[in-house]
Formats: sequence, structure tokens, C-alpha cells
Amino acid sequence: MIAPNFLIILVISNLFILIFFNKIDEFFNIRDYSDGKRKFQKRPVTLLGGSILILNFLIYLFTCTFSNENFTYNFTQQSKEYFSLVFGSILFYLFGLYDDKFKLKPNYKLIVAFILVTVFVLVDNKLIISEINFSFVENKIELKNFSYFFTVLAFLLFMNALNMFDGINLQSGFYCLLIFCVFIYKNIFFNLSLSIIISLILFLYLNFRNKIYLGESGIQFLAFLISYIFIKSTNFQNFTFYADEIFIIMAIPGLDMFRLFIARLISGKHPFKPDTNHIHHLIADHFSKMVAFLTILIFIILSILLYYYFQNKLNYIICYIIGYIIIITYLLKLKKKKIEKNH
Repeated sequence: MIAPNFLIILVISNLFILIFFNKIDEFFNIRDYSDGKRKFQKRPVTLLGGSILILNFLIYLFTCTFSNENFTYNFTQQSKEYFSLVFGSILFYLFGLYDDKFKLKPNYKLIVAFILVTVFVLVDNKLIISEINFSFVENKIELKNFSYFFTVLAFLLFMNALNMFDGINLQSGFYCLLIFCVFIYKNIFFNLSLSIIISLILFLYLNFRNKIYLGESGIQFLAFLISYIFIKSTNFQNFTFYADEIFIIMAIPGLDMFRLFIARLISGKHPFKPDTNHIHHLIADHFSKMVAFLTILIFIILSILLYYYFQNKLNYIICYIIGYIIIITYLLKLKKKKIEKNH
């Protein structure tokens, strides 16, 4: 159930941000500038997307504290579980905000993220992925001693995947909005998901007008929170999400990240070195950024809907991966021809 006071506070807070957005931007003065290589915005753009998200998250926490309703639906039954949710989300936001301001090197970011995730996994043993359950496999795959490492790896991989996916306006915002809509549909952390959805709608409006970016603060916060909810809900109640279901939801950012990592390593480059070979860059290179965003968004939505439609999940996933490889191969050939033509 949605508490009326909770919804009213959310709406008023976000309207306040919208009305006084320019003054808030000037006060914080954390902006992204064009570098003439990968970033071509005509004027500096604020990186306060994460701040809008964390404000709504704090409103959610405030409501939880002073309301008699159980807003977490028993997913955080113990203090250490609540600690991992609250301080994990806040610390990753602050970590990202620091990175937005001082531009940390990729290796340092990876080390800090690894330490933070490890701490929260050790504190909250119900945040550990102890087994993997596929819808098309009768028996669960038990990870046993590999559980801690696999859990930390899962967090870090999605954080990097979402970071790399955040390349053009609207894309990562709508993608995360879609994920939280799935949480709403499954009645998982309903009010928390609602608060994030409202903040994402405000962000997307400003992002569409090229006034704001998520920044590292937004990406780190969202990546941690989404990973947390996926793991916590699945551990709390079996079959909330099958492993193949999560794979399909995260497929495009995940597959693109693995492809780029391998391609960069083969070419002797650092796996975290930015380039313009992401799937959205490849599409936008021949059409436009808006076409790239709409194409990827529609593809993700259709992929998820088709996953729930087809009975044979394994064959569907295999066809999905093959389809992705064919599309990427075609886009890379187009890029190669364009480079050869220009030379």
C-alpha cells in the first residue's frame, strides 16, 4: 500500500527541485565539460542526477522511520540488513559524487568499490548469493565457498556495465526506470521503487533538455541499489527472479561490457579505457543519438517481454546472444567502412 503522506512528500520535493533547479546547480557547481573526443555538449552540464535520486531515497527512509507501515516488506528484518541497504546506498552515492568532482582513475575506483561491496556483503550474510537457480535446470547450482567472491563480482560487474551503458541522454535513466517498474510489478520494495521511479522521471525530463547527467553518483547509487534488490529479494523468496531472467534484464549492458573488455584487451588497451565502440555509439554513428536510444530501449523491452512469452528459456537465451553478436558484427563492419571511406 502507498501511504498518502509518502506520495505527497515525494511529489512536493521533486517539484521543489524542478522550480529551483538552476539555483541548486549553481550552489553545488559539479559539472561535466566537453572534451572534444567523447563529450560534445555545447555548455557544461550539471552532474546532480545522483543527488535527485538520493534525496528521494532519504525521503523513503524518513517515511520508514516515522511511519507504522512496513515499507520494506520484511526484506530487511535485522539491523545489519537495514545497515547494508542504507549505508551502502549512501556511501556509493558519496563515492560517486567524489569521483564526479575529482575524476578518480579507473583502477582506484575499482579498488574502492571492491572494498565497499566486500564490507557490506560480510556485514549482511543474507546479501550473499549462495546458489544460482535457472528456470530450465531442475537442480540449483550451489556456490558454497565461492559464494562471497561471486556476490562481490556480481555487484562490480553490474556497476561497470551500467557505467559503460551511460553514454547518451535518456538511455541509462530509462533503462533503470524499466528495472524499477519490474520491481513494482513483482511488488518488491514497492515504495522504495516508487520513490526512485518518481526521481527518475524528473531526471529524465531535465536530461531530455540536456540540463543534467546522472554522473558517477547516480550510476554508483543505482547500480548498488538495483543489485541489492535483485539479490535480497531472490534470497528472501525463492523464484522471485531466476538467473536467466536477471540475465535478460541486464543483457545489453552486460554483453556490451564483456565485448568491450575483450576487444580492448586484445588490442592491448586498458579494459576500462573509454572509447566510442559501445553499441549506442555504433548506432548513433550512422543515425542519431535519439534513434540509438529508442532502438536500444525498444530492443530491451521486447527482449524482456519475449522472455516471458517463450516456454523454452534456454533456446531463447541462445538465440538472443547469437542475435546480439550478428547485430554488433554488422555495426562494426559499417563503422569500418565509414573509416575507410573517410581515409
